[in-house]
Amino acid sequence: MRMRLLVCVTTILLAGAAWAQQMCPDPNSCGGCGLPAACCQQQGGLLLYECSASSRPPDFVISDKESGGSIEIDLTAVKGVPANFSVAGNTVNSLTIGNATIAPPAFTIGSSASSARFTTNDGGQCVAISNLSGLVLPNPIVVGTRALTLSKSNPFYCRSPAPGHDIICFQVKGQVGPPFPALACTPDRVEYACGIVS
Repeated sequence: MRMRLLVCVTTILLAGAAWAQQMCPDPNSCGGCGLPAACCQQQGGLLLYECSASSRPPDFVISDKESGGSIEIDLTAVKGVPANFSVAGNTVNSLTIGNATIAPPAFTIGSSASSARFTTNDGGQCVAISNLSGLVLPNPIVVGTRALTLSKSNPFYCRSPAPGHDIICFQVKGQVGPPFPALACTPDRVEYACGIVS
């Protein structure tokens, strides 16, 4: 009994330090020790990985493999390519990223770039968006087992030719380093957390 209590106390202390550093402990050490529930469960969601210079193209990959999924969208940075869509004035009524509900409450996209920021391997495009009216970002959030803080800086919106696959991505900081899943490139870091707009 004393040994189990000592293990739990040690785990709580280590987990508290990890949570303060925006990191979750190993989920297998959470049971029965009173740790934040977010650290004890893997959360679904999409992460955008920046590819290392030595393994490009693609430049970035959006994937849910850390959450047990199979989505993998390759992004290639482009300049001077006209955007084939605009989301200026669109209201986002439903958006979840990891364990966080971003909308509702709904928010409105004020501006949508006229040039594509990325092209996707499925024939889609991503554009920079700004002036997000009514957006409140909950922080920190958990995607996979990573604790991350979302930023309103440089968000973008991807539109795929497949219906129901529009994605919004927000820059992150926090637990952005290795380990990484096997992807179409060798990642350097997690750069964004993303959610499917519904």
